[in-house]
Amino acid sequence: LQIMQLWRLIQFLKNSGRFSQGQFGKSQGSSSISNEEAYKLLGLSKGCSKEEVLKAANQLQKKIHPDMNINLKTERLSQLVNEAKDKIIKSDFS
Repeated sequence: LQIMQLWRLIQFLKNSGRFSQGQFGKSQGSSSISNEEAYKLLGLSKGCSKEEVLKAANQLQKKIHPDMNINLKTERLSQLVNEAKDKIIKSDFS
């Protein structure tokens, strides 16, 4: 399951074009990720709880930590995971 989530994150980044520095510069401060993309990125479905969102984001952050994956550009991955978590929490639990 852990490898699938990491693979899904990398595929999402490649397909969305958000892995370039330009995209991240534009998206900081305002969310450019859609709700559907956020759920897909975290591997969740629409009816999940806030705790499940936080748990999924936390687990994914651990998987992409530089100590675990030295070859990944973890700062950008981490930004996208945080953006997805914030988008879901703000739109569905506020």
